[in-house]
Amino acid sequence: MIATRRDQLRALLFGAPLTARERLYPEELGAELDACLRGVMIILAEEVGECDALDQARLEWNRIIDLEPDHAGLAAKRAAMLFALHREEAVRECFAQSDPELLEDLRRRVLPMTIPSFVAGMGQSPDALVALVTMLVEMWPDEDMGMEGPEEDAHMHEAAGAGDDGGDREGRSAAA
Repeated sequence: MIATRRDQLRALLFGAPLTARERLYPEELGAELDACLRGVMIILAEEVGECDALDQARLEWNRIIDLEPDHAGLAAKRAAMLFALHREEAVRECFAQSDPELLEDLRRRVLPMTIPSFVAGMGQSPDALVALVTMLVEMWPDEDMGMEGPEEDAHMHEAAGAGDDGGDREGRSAAA
């Protein structure tokens, strides 16, 4: 469904390296992301079959595809790709030959930590999601970020608790 070449996923999500002589212009990058997003919809249709939920997904997904390839539009398209990579094994399989190391890092460590809060925030900051994912992948590639070992799906060792409850982990009040 989604044709890939070496390092295509990295270029789609993070852009070309500054040292690269060739540069993918916003219109070309937008077109490549749109093609991938259309491929995601084909994969999803094959997996779930025709239904109202698929029609709604197509409607929303096409709104993202129709965005201009400016800063905000590219961030939204990249965030949609990150969400699809997080949720759909078949989408990850499309990039398995292109960027296997990046794909595994995203699957195991980065996306389980970033996508839930993005979804909880109703997807309102795609540029922040893309920046966070980029930073985690590029600056801390081997950091476990407080997660379980490499063989397990990512999850935190301890619950963070509420930041405003005034107590510690055992439920004692800060004033006591």
